[in-house]
Amino acid sequence: MIRRVAPSFSIPPPTLSEVTLGASLNLNCVAVGAPMPVVQWRKYPATDIMPDDNLPVGKNVLYLTDIQESANYTCTASSPIGVIHATSMVKVQSLPGPPENIQVSDITATSVKLSWSYKGPDELQYYVIQHKPKQANQPFTEISGITTMYYHVRGLSPYTEYELYVIAVNHIGRGPPSAPVTVTTGETSQ
Repeated sequence: MIRRVAPSFSIPPPTLSEVTLGASLNLNCVAVGAPMPVVQWRKYPATDIMPDDNLPVGKNVLYLTDIQESANYTCTASSPIGVIHATSMVKVQSLPGPPENIQVSDITATSVKLSWSYKGPDELQYYVIQHKPKQANQPFTEISGITTMYYHVRGLSPYTEYELYVIAVNHIGRGPPSAPVTVTTGETSQ
């Protein structure tokens, strides 16, 4: 009498893989049973990634390249005795977008208040403000670690035109700078 064993995953695919935009990833799915199950990958909701007539037995590796969006992939192992599924989520992590709607207020001789909005879904760590006198050929002064959506930039020179940018930072790194905002500080108060 031949022993019949329902399919089971000996190496299930990872439940979650986090990748950066445009990355490549190989998802392994290995199943055993008697008879040996046929292993197939599907992209959620139900796209067959491979033709049915040539499905591998026991092991199937899904090669993903240039990943552009998060998606769920399901590995199915099926034999005449049973069918099992395992789902693997591929989550694309990307750099944050630039902050928007930068507003300048409370202008004095040596300080300005910046406020901005941010629409991105990413979990941000903090914001960075860069500023320098517009005419000066010098590197930007940087204020890092800002966790609010507004900030008083202090220590500026009176009656000087400044160029300022806001940058959002998440755990992958810095996003692109916002559109520049230009502001002229006030004259010294007598």
